[in-house]
Amino acid sequence: MSDKLKVGIIGTGIIGKSHIRRYESMRNDVEIVAIADINEAEAQRVAQENSIPRVFSDYHDLLKIDEIDSVDVCLPNFLHAPVTIDALEAGKHVYCEKPMAKTGVEAQAMYDTAQRVGKKLAVQMGTIFAKESQTAKRLIEEGTLGRVYYVKTSHYRRRGRVYVDGYATPHFVQKEKSGGGTLVDMAIYHMARMVYLLDNPEIETVTASTFQELDMDEKRRQESGYNVEELGTGFVRFKGDVTMFVEEAWAAHIDGGEGDRIMGSKGGIKLDPFTLYTNMSGIDADISLNIDAYERRMRSLGYAAEGYEGSQQHFVWGVLERVEMIDTAAIGLTVARITEGMYQSAEQRKEVDFR
Repeated sequence: MSDKLKVGIIGTGIIGKSHIRRYESMRNDVEIVAIADINEAEAQRVAQENSIPRVFSDYHDLLKIDEIDSVDVCLPNFLHAPVTIDALEAGKHVYCEKPMAKTGVEAQAMYDTAQRVGKKLAVQMGTIFAKESQTAKRLIEEGTLGRVYYVKTSHYRRRGRVYVDGYATPHFVQKEKSGGGTLVDMAIYHMARMVYLLDNPEIETVTASTFQELDMDEKRRQESGYNVEELGTGFVRFKGDVTMFVEEAWAAHIDGGEGDRIMGSKGGIKLDPFTLYTNMSGIDADISLNIDAYERRMRSLGYAAEGYEGSQQHFVWGVLERVEMIDTAAIGLTVARITEGMYQSAEQRKEVDFR
C-alpha cells in the first residue's frame, strides 16, 4: 500500500459530505478517488466542489476500481449491511457510519464477512476517541477504579426528534429503514463508549421500555411516517456481574440527563466535566483532572500516541498500519445486539436472555 489511503465514498448526503470534509483535512494521508450516489447530479456537484475525479450512480461500479483501498459507507441504516458486505467481498476495507446496522443479525453478518475476507471493518463511534474516554480507559486499566461493576449513560434532548422537529430527512424516523429512533441514533454513541471502557463484555440479559408520548407537528408526522421511539430506557447485565443502565431521549419535558458515569470498588468517574471520585485516607475526595494540560504535556514530551484523535483518522492510520486499531466493529456489533434486545424487550414487555 502507498503512503496514502485511496478511498471511495458511497453516499453524498449530510453524512457523506461530513466525511469528505474530514478526509480533506487529511490530504497527506488520504486521496478520495471516487464517489457514488443514486442522485448523480448531486454527486457530480460534490465531486466538482472537492476535485474528486470519478462519479458513479451505481456503487457497484465504484467497487470495481482496483486502486481503491477502502470504502466509506454513508447511507441510510438499512443499507449499511448489504453495501458493506458487497465492499468487503470486493476486497475493500470499510469504514461505516453509525449505527453498524439496522439489526444485530445484520451487524453479525458484516463482522463475519470482514473476518472471512481478511479486511478491516470500522464503525464511526466518535465517543470512543474523545479525550475523556481515553483518560477513563487509562485509569480503569491501571486499576484506579478497582473492579468496575456499574455504568450509567443518561442523555436527554428537550426537543430534538429527527425531521419532525425540523432537521434531516424522514428515513431516520421510519423503523423499516432506520431500525429505530433515539436508541440507534444517539444512545449507541454512549453505549459504545461504555462497552469500550468495559472491554466489550459478553451480554447476559437486556430489559427495556420505549416511548413516544410528546406531541409533534401533524404535517411532519404524516409526511415522515414516524413510527419510532423518542425515549428509550433499559438495563443490561453483562457477564462478570457488571451492569449498565441506559436512558436516551430525542425529546422530553425535562432538563439534560446525568451524562456518562462509571462506578468501581475503589473509585468512580463522571466523564463531563471529567471528575474522579475516590477515597483518600478514609476521606471522600472529588478530584478534577486537568486532562487538557496533561495531553499538551505528553505531546510536548513526545509521548502522546498519535492516530487516536478521532474515529476517521484512526481508521485511516490503522489501515496504513501506523497504529493498532481499536476494534470498533466488535464494539458496534455488541451495541447492535443490545439495541435489538432492547426493542425486543420493549415489544414483548419482558427480559431478553442472551445466554
